[in-house]
Amino acid sequence: MSTAPTPPRQHRYRRRADMPLLGGIRPPIALLLVLLLAVATITALAVGGLRVDDTPRAVRESHQYAAEDTAASLRAGLHESATDLRRAAAHYDGAPAEPAAVLTALGQAYRKWRGTVIVRPDTGRLLAARGETVPLAGLDLGKVTDTAPAPLLMPSTAGTRLLTFALVSTADDGRALLVASDNLRLPGVATREEQTVQVLDAAGSVLDSTGAALTAEPDRRLVAGARERAVHERPAPGKAVSGSLAGSPDAKGVRRVAGYAAVAAPDGSDPATALGLTVVSTSALDAKPGSLRHPALGLAAAGALLALALLLARYLVRTLQRPLLRLFLEARRLTRGELDRPVTGPRRGEAGRTTRALEELRLQLLDPARPPATARPARRRPGTALPLALCAVVVLAWSGPLLLLGGGDPRVRVPAQVVAGQRDRTDTSADRIRQALNEGYADLRSLAPALAEASVGKAGTLLRTTLAEHDRYRSLYVLGADGEVLARAGEAPHRTGPQALGASGVLLLNRSGKEPRIAARAALTATPAEEDDENGQDGQEAAEPRGPVLVGEFKTDFLSGLLTRPGLGRVWLVDDRRRVLAANEGYSSFGELPDPRAGAVLADAGKKAAVDVVRTGGEPALLAAAPLGGNGAVARLGWSVVTAHPVAWLHLDQNRADRRAVLAGMLGLAAAALCLGWLFIAVGLPLRRLTASAEALAAGDRRTVLHPVHHDEVGAVARSLELIRQDLERAARRAPAGPTAAATTATATR
Repeated sequence: MSTAPTPPRQHRYRRRADMPLLGGIRPPIALLLVLLLAVATITALAVGGLRVDDTPRAVRESHQYAAEDTAASLRAGLHESATDLRRAAAHYDGAPAEPAAVLTALGQAYRKWRGTVIVRPDTGRLLAARGETVPLAGLDLGKVTDTAPAPLLMPSTAGTRLLTFALVSTADDGRALLVASDNLRLPGVATREEQTVQVLDAAGSVLDSTGAALTAEPDRRLVAGARERAVHERPAPGKAVSGSLAGSPDAKGVRRVAGYAAVAAPDGSDPATALGLTVVSTSALDAKPGSLRHPALGLAAAGALLALALLLARYLVRTLQRPLLRLFLEARRLTRGELDRPVTGPRRGEAGRTTRALEELRLQLLDPARPPATARPARRRPGTALPLALCAVVVLAWSGPLLLLGGGDPRVRVPAQVVAGQRDRTDTSADRIRQALNEGYADLRSLAPALAEASVGKAGTLLRTTLAEHDRYRSLYVLGADGEVLARAGEAPHRTGPQALGASGVLLLNRSGKEPRIAARAALTATPAEEDDENGQDGQEAAEPRGPVLVGEFKTDFLSGLLTRPGLGRVWLVDDRRRVLAANEGYSSFGELPDPRAGAVLADAGKKAAVDVVRTGGEPALLAAAPLGGNGAVARLGWSVVTAHPVAWLHLDQNRADRRAVLAGMLGLAAAALCLGWLFIAVGLPLRRLTASAEALAAGDRRTVLHPVHHDEVGAVARSLELIRQDLERAARRAPAGPTAAATTATATR
């Protein structure tokens, strides 16, 4: 009896195009190719297309930072002058004095003004005068008699003078106007020979300058353009206006650059803001402003990545995509009942193991009585992970050399202007510290006479008022002849008793501990030695105080704040034993310099600033050191300011090329990690589980139902295996009819 063959089962996959476009093995391979080609394009444009800048940003920034430092010091000096004058005048609020006595006491405490006068604001009558003539002609005194009169610039026969005002109580005339006159001078900023630093008023007139004179018309136009920018630019939040620009080349091809900064507080609340001052720093460019070590590096790297992208895509197609698609077609053939041909496919990896399992299942479908295959022991094999790992190694071999460029190349050339700028800014920072300490000492000398005549209660009030006016002190206190505390404001004194007494000046109260205690000490009754010290005769030792002394301890954060300037790198204040007292970032109190290479530069500093580009012993860096030096109370301390600016932080052409090369290497690694990881998760792991299921099915496991997880090639093979499992189960139920009939039935059901 013949049986008509059963028509073959209709399968949902009719052609290879039924595979999903957004799933499976093809999208990550295509995306890897696209991303690597994009990275190659970026590398060619960003690294290979980089050219030498004739005005490097690092050079322009050096002038901008110089202008900013000068403007900050000038603004601090103007604020300090106004504050000192008002505070000195406030001492006479409770006890009015004769105008001449007020000016005499003011001159003994401060030697910063060229002339001082006291006038009646309503009539303009002169009550007392000291020093040079103060230019008051044409000034409406009634408009400057507010509670906090702002400074003014007034022309005079000797040049423009800066007038500072304060209201003072006099014995016979009541409230009078105290006016102090001085030149508007640039602070103690260090400049190189070819550099010029100028301060200009709101009309563009030069009030003071240092360095080479600017006589050429292009140089003057450059300065005028810088001032115009400072006037019309809008400041960024929390910052004063500053910037840089480059001028046009002159007849000899020499180009000048300029940096500018407005002398104003970021919020516009400082008295100096109303003056409309601008600081401009200019100099000619270096003969070789910039350089590129490997100008063709980007093009070579881009070409190499282009070739690698094509090779990797071809390799993945041949080792992963084609074997998986072949496996899918072979499994679908078995579900259609085409059992006459052996299953062919790859021999290695999960695809090879699945191919062998399908061949065993084909034989079992032909002969249901065939015993199941022997289960092989589970062993960990690389499988799909091996070609993916090889691709990752290839991309890493391309990215690795680019990533190493970010480690700081010792051959990077640093323009001479940048090197000199680091030295000058370090010297300016040292001058800023010296000036702040000397100003603190001058404050105590100014306050000492009033404390000598005040009662204990009045002394406490004066100390609290002074502490509130200045943010440089952590505490102010008066010690008696035996070192006992007579009056105090702020934190508790660090040291009391007879050992706390000593010579007047600036001193370090401790040599160890959690925090350095820097203080200024002044006798309530000035000694001749102290007057000589104030006049700059620092070679003499100040005499021991014969009575109570006033001590002011400085805040460490205040000194650290003076060291914090943009573009200066790491900054440390060290004592005569090279121990760190303050820094612009985290440091260990009384610890050694974090960069041991700075010791050699510090030894070369001597009495003037020194700088060196150190390329050995670590990351290449600009190291500079400058002693506090000068005259006054700080001269004897032997302290210095040390700075370290890594060369890799400078905005140089070579550093920019290295950073872009590092970015290209990171992008290449990111692209490889994304796509290869996608392949491993979406294809590798499911294929590994599918292989285990196919081998278990070939070994006789007919109970485990195979569920496809994704609608892709691996899921299609899983569905085919499930259909084969069902066929084997039906064949097993018909097995008693005889092996020949069972084989015929299994064939006919296809």
